[in-house]
Amino acid sequence: MSGRRVILILGALLGSLFLYLAVRKVDWTTVSATLADAHPGYVVMGLLSILAFFGVKAWRWRYLISPFAQASTQELLPPVLAGLAGNYLFPHVGEIARAVLVSQRVNAPVSALLASVAIERLFDFFVILLIVLAVLEPVGRMSAEIQTASYVVGALCAGILAAVVVFLFRTEACLRFAEWLLSRVPERLSAGVLTQLRAASTGLGAIARPRLLVPIFLLSILQWMLIAAAMACSLKAVDAPVPLAGAVSVLLWNVIGLTLPAAPAHVGTVQLAFILGLSPFGVSRADAFAGSVIYNCLAVVPSLVFGLSGLRRAGLELRARLMGR
Repeated sequence: MSGRRVILILGALLGSLFLYLAVRKVDWTTVSATLADAHPGYVVMGLLSILAFFGVKAWRWRYLISPFAQASTQELLPPVLAGLAGNYLFPHVGEIARAVLVSQRVNAPVSALLASVAIERLFDFFVILLIVLAVLEPVGRMSAEIQTASYVVGALCAGILAAVVVFLFRTEACLRFAEWLLSRVPERLSAGVLTQLRAASTGLGAIARPRLLVPIFLLSILQWMLIAAAMACSLKAVDAPVPLAGAVSVLLWNVIGLTLPAAPAHVGTVQLAFILGLSPFGVSRADAFAGSVIYNCLAVVPSLVFGLSGLRRAGLELRARLMGR
């Protein structure tokens, strides 16, 4: 069984489990009535937040790859959308599609572009942790569960940072270690892996450029506040009385859930994140579930509409590369 199939099966199982945990005490009559009465104005505002998020994500990536490749935000937007679409269809593999498409445009190694995604994740986790501490701590809503979730995000951030720093500043030592690990692998395959690892080191360059860190950090804050805004609008659409702190709590649980294998469209993961994140704020399970359905649609549908064509092109390009054309 291929690794991708294992991930898909595991994601489907986890998604099913999360969905069961989310819906087991939900009043479906209330959910249906709530969704039927949803305020379209807030839905539109949530959609605008998601569309703005797409642009900011591409804008930030332009800075992340600038040490080794030059591209405009407009050029990077279609690959970013293709990557998001890929992640919703095949969780955690959409970034490969993004890197393949940009590799064509800027003539940069796919491995370097994927390494820049590692830096992207580092900023994501770090900024989310800061947002949680800045918003939830002052209002006294750091429950034991949220504190535990924050520790998880902090550990992820520290782990990625440690790996990036070691590989960036001890590249040759890491390559020698990799060469030793690959000593029993066929020489052609070993050489290819080592070449890709060396190219990947260039993709980490942004972390060593202080002048890039400020715009990347600020755009990271903006990006995740737009997602929190989309979540808040989804909840406002169903009249759920949720402050900013509630949306940030949902954001934290959602990010943690999505580090695990997930079902297509992240169904189950998003629903459980809304219910867990809003439980300290007195929001009913029915309202939390209804809001999660709206947010799920706002996040997934535009990504698929705008990103599927690019995802298809990335698949064809990747297949051609693997066949050696």
